[in-house]
Amino acid sequence: MENFKVKYNNKKGLTEAVFSGQLTINNIDKIVENVKTNLKKGNALKITSKDIENIDITFVQLLLSLVKTGKTEGFDVKIAVELPDEQKQLLSNAGFSELNIENKK
Repeated sequence: MENFKVKYNNKKGLTEAVFSGQLTINNIDKIVENVKTNLKKGNALKITSKDIENIDITFVQLLLSLVKTGKTEGFDVKIAVELPDEQKQLLSNAGFSELNIENKK
């Protein structure tokens, strides 16, 4: 059984993806494959992460990749992640301010 979950909701012109659980290197290959399989090409993308048990740089890199793909292919990407302010600041200090993460807390 996988220790992460991704739920998708496809509406007209928008795909919402909610990630939870272990968002780490141990699962990143399965997460990436899941994303590739379920995202609708050309839809705007709203990514929400909640009930995160663990998160590491591999998941952050996936988010950054999705943002850059959106810019290149002309679709909007919004990210809302439940993170303490300290972790959000750490991501910004590490050069990931481009993600423009909306803190849900």
